[in-house]
Amino acid sequence: MVSCVPCGSYERATVQEAVREALQLCGSFPLNASSTLIKANLLSPSDPSRAVTTHPEILRALSMELFRAGCQDVMIGDNPGYIFRHQEEELFRKTGVAEICKDIPARFGLLSSRGFEEVRPPKAQKLRSFRISSVLMQSPQVIGVSKLKTHVETAMTGAIKNLFGAADTDTRKRAHAPRTRTFLPEAIVDIFSARVPDLFVLDAVEGMEGFGPSHGRAKKVGWVAASTNGLALDYVQSVMMGFSDPFSIPLLSIASKRLEGPGKREDIELKGARWEDLPCKGFERAPSIVSNVPSLLRGAAHHVVTLKPYFNRDTCIRCGVCVKVCPVNAIQATPGGWPVIDHRRCVQCLCCHEMCPTGAMEVRESLVSKLLRKIRRPR
Repeated sequence: MVSCVPCGSYERATVQEAVREALQLCGSFPLNASSTLIKANLLSPSDPSRAVTTHPEILRALSMELFRAGCQDVMIGDNPGYIFRHQEEELFRKTGVAEICKDIPARFGLLSSRGFEEVRPPKAQKLRSFRISSVLMQSPQVIGVSKLKTHVETAMTGAIKNLFGAADTDTRKRAHAPRTRTFLPEAIVDIFSARVPDLFVLDAVEGMEGFGPSHGRAKKVGWVAASTNGLALDYVQSVMMGFSDPFSIPLLSIASKRLEGPGKREDIELKGARWEDLPCKGFERAPSIVSNVPSLLRGAAHHVVTLKPYFNRDTCIRCGVCVKVCPVNAIQATPGGWPVIDHRRCVQCLCCHEMCPTGAMEVRESLVSKLLRKIRRPR
């Protein structure tokens, strides 16, 4: 079951009403634990208007509903991109989380605050052993609150991908390092399976289109959604983004084979909306190169159709972030501080693009990619 409630703005009363209705319709609220972790998407210290992070009014409304239901302790937390892990104060201030916690009893903090513990999920496929937040693993109740966003590597960021931020730096780098197209989605599902949240809420009032999850554009979508099943909620989100076949997204296809959840649209009971109401008109998805290539040729075509990072000297501030985040050390700095990309070593994970504070690490398509995209539009 997935509930979808129209929400036209982040005005406080409007959000409170939409969140309350979404929770009631999804049929599994209130939950019972006295302590709850709200796992938000706080990728970077970004203003909420950029649609990079879960909007603070969604987090405030959910916290208030938890307190009304008898929950005595609510923590709002995440681990940002690891270059921001030492900017805790700035992260929560810029994303608006610190401000909303001034007038409600919720607290906030990094998921790394109590360290990480090693886990070995029994059905893991790629990351047989990895380290994940002790705060997450020890929380009696977890609610994942994702942001509707595109993603240049996984097509979308949603309920399942949101748990990726709970892993430690080494785990995230391991997940991004291999060249195969399925490794990262498999690793994301591995991490998700370590501690599946008890409830999921989607902030789709405004989403991010284009080159997400950090350098796209804010786009009004107009929904708040909730479900006890992350895959079902991601399926609905992908329909909002314009996918007629959500399982054409590798992450969702892999998750449908490994996680409990829907295998087709008929498996989902949609409440509060009709399927035909969901797609956002004119929503620009991230370039989806894989779906443009015949399945038998995808392995051979990988290096000629994939997106690759390119350095724009005009917008670079020589901060060194791209050098730090590259999981395979394919980026080095010159004596003057300018980054140089070794494209022979690059695995096209696009971490440099995602974390670059100015967008100087741009994403470009090869000529073959552009031609394929024109010939055959992704589903």
